[in-house]
Amino acid sequence: MELPRMVLEASGLLAVAVLVGVVARRVRLPLSVVLVVVGIVAAAVGMSPGVGRLEGEAFEQVVLFLFLPVLVFAAALGIDLRAFVRNLGAILALAVPAFLLSAGVVGLVLHQALGTALVAALLFGALISATDPVAVVAVFREVGVPRRLLALVEGESLLNDGVAIVLFAILVDAALGAPVSVAGGVTDFAVVFLGGAAIGLVLGLVAALVLPWLDRLSAAALSLAVAYGGFVLADHVLGLSGVMATAAAGMVLSGLAPSRASAEVRMMWEELWEALDHVANALLFLLIGLVIGPRLLGEYLAPILLAVAVVVVTRALAVVPVVWALERVAHIPRLGGRNEAVLIWGGLRGGVALALALALPEELAERELLVALTGGVVLATLLINATTIRPLVSRLGLDRPSDADRYLLAVAQVSAVAAARRQADELGLGLDPAMTEELAARERGAKARLAALDIAEDQAYRVIVGRGLHVERRTYQALSDQGLLPPAVTRTLLREVDDEIDDLALRGSGHELGATRQAPSGRLERLSRRLVSALPEPAGEDPVDLAYAEATARRLAARRTVQALEVFDHLPGVDHATVEEARRTVTGWEEEAIARLDELDARSGADARALHRAQVRTLAQAAAHREMEELVDSGLLPAEARETASGPEPEQTPMAPPSRGPSD
Repeated sequence: MELPRMVLEASGLLAVAVLVGVVARRVRLPLSVVLVVVGIVAAAVGMSPGVGRLEGEAFEQVVLFLFLPVLVFAAALGIDLRAFVRNLGAILALAVPAFLLSAGVVGLVLHQALGTALVAALLFGALISATDPVAVVAVFREVGVPRRLLALVEGESLLNDGVAIVLFAILVDAALGAPVSVAGGVTDFAVVFLGGAAIGLVLGLVAALVLPWLDRLSAAALSLAVAYGGFVLADHVLGLSGVMATAAAGMVLSGLAPSRASAEVRMMWEELWEALDHVANALLFLLIGLVIGPRLLGEYLAPILLAVAVVVVTRALAVVPVVWALERVAHIPRLGGRNEAVLIWGGLRGGVALALALALPEELAERELLVALTGGVVLATLLINATTIRPLVSRLGLDRPSDADRYLLAVAQVSAVAAARRQADELGLGLDPAMTEELAARERGAKARLAALDIAEDQAYRVIVGRGLHVERRTYQALSDQGLLPPAVTRTLLREVDDEIDDLALRGSGHELGATRQAPSGRLERLSRRLVSALPEPAGEDPVDLAYAEATARRLAARRTVQALEVFDHLPGVDHATVEEARRTVTGWEEEAIARLDELDARSGADARALHRAQVRTLAQAAAHREMEELVDSGLLPAEARETASGPEPEQTPMAPPSRGPSD
């Protein structure tokens, strides 16, 4: 097919996807489901464009080398890396043992029921057992399911695509008569899977190395180069797992971006990859509908219905024992029956399965049957599972806010009233009696809801301490984004407060504020920190400068945290002893930071005064640079004026105010 014609047809499909998206929002159905149905209808009435008639290796290459790098990298870049690492054991168990168990059971059942060759049946089991969470994750994010469940679903799908592609390649060789031993297959699997992850790890670290020197457009180009280059290098050049390479690179950049990339770069990445992910999914699901077509579905209806039932039941048979073993043998935190049910029902199948099926060699006797079974299962999981996952989540109560959530909402409403009054005063807007009474009524209503919420001691502790920790984290990230914290210090501070937040989520009132900051890390985290610490910083930093930056950031974060806790002082239904204890702990951190700064001043002498002057100069230069950026962005000044008037961009200079004290 000529390239201009392909581009025109792809543009037409995108336009259709936009219109279908409007309909999907109105009928409250997942966009992927509606797109597949539209594609099938178009194929049935003979409106399938040329790109919709791709088959075999052509369809595989379009999916694997055009769509899959985008989908995998976007998922990896947006994943909660700490939740992924914290649940890595469970994710690996679902992505490897549970996947292999599912593939084996599906293959054996279909071999017995349909009489297909055992290797061909196992081949179908391998390609159909990889989950595609696109429609499910969209619902999860909208209704707000537990973070751990979201991490498990995203993590499993991210890894088992790589597992499926590797196992598929091994079984295809076996189906065509190539000698494949169990030991050789296991070795090949480990080399391809882990080798791809290693390639991605290296690429991610190299990309992170140059991030501090890149502007937002250069960072956008770099992310595309890493996503596509890593996939093709691993898969096509080295014969390793391209999915694992792209996933590992994306997760490395996700973990290092908060300390090594500017706020503008992180925001641009989020918007860019969200857009690319949407475009890729829209085109992919339309293509799936066009490629499936109605003929195969009707011709193999009975085997398809059997395959759908086997796949759904096998998903449960694979997940339940693996989770049971993890909870009792590996002692992972209990998942719970409700989360387990959603994890089972959310195992949709999508484009990867169909791409692998259409890539089956023509000489394989059961090729048409396997393509029909795959298309039928993909369609069934989209039409049934994807459309019922929201009611299931609601039925199980996973979307209901807890008492702690309702309490935080009421606290936010009280704070909002106070903020509205302050802003009205700043703008010189006089509040008439009616408006004053309206604000007062809102405040009374919020406080009444607070008084009516008799939250448990554990939940009250989570609310109070959690609010303080998130204020502390925002302070560190804001200082880093303003260029006032070097990457090494940012990583240290963010890691400490993130450890606290994770421990609070796990232990509740059993959490001891400050204890995790001295706790030893696990082996995986220690290894990752050693790798990250080897990255060069934008400029050589003096240890004293770094110490100033860290102590000053700790002092400022402690001060803002104490101020954030003041909102609880006059609210009903609050455990004021918990508030006071948290305030004393955080005030102690502030005093320690002040003492550390005084010690550094005494040790540095004249150097300290010179550093203070440099810091003030840096703050002034940064402020001037921001003002100039606003003038250029608004069109009042040409871009060249920015370079001549403001000089070079301010460098990161550790900060410390010239004077300190408890009353600052």
